[in-house]
Amino acid sequence: MLQKPEPTSAPPRRSTTQFAGARVRMDHARRDSNGAAEHSRWTPCGRRYKQLKETMVMVSRARRWTETLGWLVLAIALSAPVAAVENEGQDKLDQATDLKLTARTPQDLAKVVELCEEAIAEGLDEGNTKIAKQLLAASALQRAQIMVQQLPRVARNPRLVRQLRQEAMRDLKKAVDANPELAEAFLLMAQLERLPGGNSDAALGYVNKAIELLKDSPVDQAKALLLRAALRESNEDKLKDLAEAIATDPTNTDAWQARIALQMAMGKLAEALEDAKKILEEDEENMFALQAAIQSLLGLDKVDEAIELLTARIKKDPDNGALYRVRASAYLMQEKFDEALADLDKAIELDENDVAALVMRAKVHFEREDYDQANHDISTALLIEPNNIEAVLWRAIIAGADKRYSDAIADMEMLVRADPSNEAWIMQLASYYQLDNRPRKAIQLLDELIKQDPDAWRAYRLRGDAKLAISEHVSAIKDYEKAIELLEKERAELGDEVIESDGDYSGLLNNLAWVLATSPKDEIRDGKRALELALKAAEVSNYEAPHILSTLAAAYAELGDFENARKWSAKAVELGELEGNEQLEQLKQELESYKQNKPWREEQNVEENQRPVVSAAEVIDT
Repeated sequence: MLQKPEPTSAPPRRSTTQFAGARVRMDHARRDSNGAAEHSRWTPCGRRYKQLKETMVMVSRARRWTETLGWLVLAIALSAPVAAVENEGQDKLDQATDLKLTARTPQDLAKVVELCEEAIAEGLDEGNTKIAKQLLAASALQRAQIMVQQLPRVARNPRLVRQLRQEAMRDLKKAVDANPELAEAFLLMAQLERLPGGNSDAALGYVNKAIELLKDSPVDQAKALLLRAALRESNEDKLKDLAEAIATDPTNTDAWQARIALQMAMGKLAEALEDAKKILEEDEENMFALQAAIQSLLGLDKVDEAIELLTARIKKDPDNGALYRVRASAYLMQEKFDEALADLDKAIELDENDVAALVMRAKVHFEREDYDQANHDISTALLIEPNNIEAVLWRAIIAGADKRYSDAIADMEMLVRADPSNEAWIMQLASYYQLDNRPRKAIQLLDELIKQDPDAWRAYRLRGDAKLAISEHVSAIKDYEKAIELLEKERAELGDEVIESDGDYSGLLNNLAWVLATSPKDEIRDGKRALELALKAAEVSNYEAPHILSTLAAAYAELGDFENARKWSAKAVELGELEGNEQLEQLKQELESYKQNKPWREEQNVEENQRPVVSAAEVIDT
């Protein structure tokens, strides 16, 4: 018997933990509404003392590089007159100093840099040359920081991104040329080299230089090591840098959390659990560490320990709904639906807008085939967050299970429009098209998917099913054969994990065997090959699937072996009755045919459903 497509009962699992790198937080000058550094204004008052006093106020509020500027200005103000021949650039340096105190735009800062360069070129003594270079470096760094702050605003414009990046890099190179010990500049250069069009080797070189310069500042050096970890290609190298960052500054929570995230992504759950527990010893309120500990425990099948940890936290914080929700997920792993529902009810009682809890409770109702309650929770979740992707997906899944295919199609079409590259969603939509008697729409959709991904074996299988529904047997056989070829290649790569794909594999073998055994077209039928495929499918499924035993019987009947046909057909009926199989009546009809020594013939020719699909009430913004 042909295995009918079924709506997916749950969305495909995805790896959700990806090491995305860690951000180095550098000190930033406080900004006004225009994004410029906040400085005291230079107010001419005729008295140098008052000017110096205002300068010192500015120094006390600005960043580290501005603190440097304070003593530079003070040094200029108090320095003894020097010979004019040694300081022809003194006027330019004075202008640069005055302008720096009022500079609020990139243009102002560019002028400061220009004046410093001119002052140095015209001639300064050793002391003033040092002052000019420090002022130049500080101004160039500040200007680069302003450029970098503008990058998120123009992220959708590649040309502007390149332009700002280039300007910032020019300024930063001027800064480190003037002050080769400016670690902040090297770190910012490394971050800019991480952007598209940058050079990863150069980025690594810059951050290495910063790490060397920060050897006497462990807190800042740990942040630089965190950035270097993000630049590494090898996970093992990332772990080494994160370990060094933690050793350098054990209080750096970002480094601990980054290592935990990476360990979980690498499947090092025991190590992640150990780190998470260390964080919780110091900060029991750290939700990241708590969730990581719970996820690690669940991944290690230590569900009872996870529940114990959560129960202890709930006793300390009984009004924290998130804790009940997380414990519910642990109960679900043990299939303790009553306990899970009780926790989810409590989570929603504490926070009626907890969308995650509402969606999870809908899944529990779905597992219990209580589609009305499941749909109610999903609808409530979508009233709170109309664009919640997971909720829309589950609304489609629930509708499909409830045979409301038009509703399921409307939601899946909306999701596919939102993300046309999501293969799982495309195939889900194709399945609903076929279940709603729209095989030609399914074929059209799958044609496009296969063009994008010629190795998508599931797409070939679905298209084969759809073609079989409109009696395109030759084309369906080609799709099944291609799907089997691709899946067998995948199974060979899976090794010990191959058992996870047994259901897919037996289903594919079964469908190809069915059409070869039952097609009304003489030139298509091949009883010998159908029997080989059916026996293999039955073996993979442990001779426990009624529809596969039905196919095995059909193959024997095609070869004229009606004794075995009746044997396996009767077994299929027996299992179908035990399971309440929805195709039980057809199974019985097949058995009657074999009792009359007649092979089974089947030709589908589905009339395309032309009814318009009802649009979903919600719309996802793309």
